[in-house]
Amino acid sequence: MHDLSPSKILIIRTDRLGDVILSTPVATTLKKIYPKSQICFLVRQYTQPVAEMAAGVDEVIELDDFLDNRGKLQFWRLAQHIKNQKFDIAIHLHPRPELALAAFIAGIPIRIGTGYRIYSLLFNRRQYDHRKNAAFHEAELNLRLLRQLGIDDSDVRFEFIALPDAATQIDHILKEHSISSGDSFAVLHPGSGGSARDWPLSHFAELADRIAVELKIPVVLTGTAAESAMVEEVRTATSCKPVSLAGKINLEMLAALLKRAQLFVSNSTGPLHLAVAMGTEVVAFYPPITPCRPERWGPYGRRTDVLMSQEDECKKCAKSSATDCFCMQAITVEQAFLKVQEKFVQSQQLSNEFAPNR
Repeated sequence: MHDLSPSKILIIRTDRLGDVILSTPVATTLKKIYPKSQICFLVRQYTQPVAEMAAGVDEVIELDDFLDNRGKLQFWRLAQHIKNQKFDIAIHLHPRPELALAAFIAGIPIRIGTGYRIYSLLFNRRQYDHRKNAAFHEAELNLRLLRQLGIDDSDVRFEFIALPDAATQIDHILKEHSISSGDSFAVLHPGSGGSARDWPLSHFAELADRIAVELKIPVVLTGTAAESAMVEEVRTATSCKPVSLAGKINLEMLAALLKRAQLFVSNSTGPLHLAVAMGTEVVAFYPPITPCRPERWGPYGRRTDVLMSQEDECKKCAKSSATDCFCMQAITVEQAFLKVQEKFVQSQQLSNEFAPNR
């Protein structure tokens, strides 16, 4: 089916930041296979900057532009807009019935989605993969949908276009906090936006102090505006008093920050996948619960960078709705620091390898 010559392709992914980042290899692959095609990405407003930075994406459509004042989807206006765009292919990476119906009504000739939902009849090409059993990583599952176009040999590749303005802004902010260009530093991100289970804040604070004292590098804390109080709790509990950028930088600046950082430490969350996409060393904390497992949601290609208290499924945690559970508490600060130390050494070796000769 590589003999297709689509003029315009619509990729639909309207959930969270990490999900969109793990979907960007689809755009990269499609642009490689169909270099003359226009690749459009339908996303939510807050993930739009990441979609725009992704190589292979020519245009971003914001779903929020089609919501009314109460946040309700203006369905017919969206369907008409999609129809006017004359897409040849629509790929539903995270199907929603209203979006599947909009693509159907718009008359897009090829509509690809999963085959296991009631509304899968709205897709005329269906991929039968179960996602909940974590048999494949989410990034791989996204690419597997391209099998419906005859593309079954694509690799997961994250390619983002650097934004010089964001990098300049980050350099200025870091310099204000006595972190000069070329200085090593670590970023700790204690929140997860409720998408997973969290390592205790007290553990993050203790780890920050150990990094600052034993590795002798500055620590920067990040988080959303909603997580500012949580991040401040971590900062207050430390002796090293790290820089807090929670709620102070946008996604483009976060990407630039992570690209400069030597290490990124977090729970399972969108910025973790952004750090991987930026090529940064990571250490991540995951619970032993099937829907959250690193086999599906971990840093892609970095399974050894994941710390879990146990590999076996924790039925007690699975039944609990608490974000902070015993299995996360059981991951010790000592374990985390040893992994951070290992990653820091690797990062330093890599930096030295690519450093210009003097």
